[in-house]
Amino acid sequence: MARRFVAVVHCQGDSAFRDDIDPNTLPHDCDAIVGEHPLGVRECHFSCLGGGTCEKVCPEGAIHVDENRVAHVDRERCTGCGACVHSCPQTIITLMPADDSMWVKCSNHEKVVPAMKKCDSVCVGCKTCERVCPADAIHIDAFLAKIDYQKCLSCGMCAAKCPMGVIHDVNGIVAAD
Repeated sequence: MARRFVAVVHCQGDSAFRDDIDPNTLPHDCDAIVGEHPLGVRECHFSCLGGGTCEKVCPEGAIHVDENRVAHVDRERCTGCGACVHSCPQTIITLMPADDSMWVKCSNHEKVVPAMKKCDSVCVGCKTCERVCPADAIHIDAFLAKIDYQKCLSCGMCAAKCPMGVIHDVNGIVAAD
């Protein structure tokens, strides 16, 4: 049986819109937004543009853009076709095995101080996740946590201990101390 994959959006949308951007006037197309605003529309340049291109190309209707203009995936409806991955100009949507429950909801790989000035939910590279992982499955690379799904036990320790709440546990398991 083939392994099922689902799309994941690596952004929580906790970065403010830039002062010169009125989110209500943005087009509902990510490529058009990039054309008008090549540096992005939020303080974090790695954030979701919220144009909804991924939502439009999803044949299953598994992606929706919320009122804060951030894309979210319905894991039950997603078939892992990858259309959203290819449509995202920010490259913040990836496919991951559906049975892997941990993921990093951030794409910012700037140094800590500049990143923290731009977003409330940013990986700060503190390496707490590395220290608590019993399987050595998570490491900081370019100021961003990366999970090795070949090693990950989905125990939830990294999510439970992440001081910024950037690591998400789909199953909502809270690891015991």
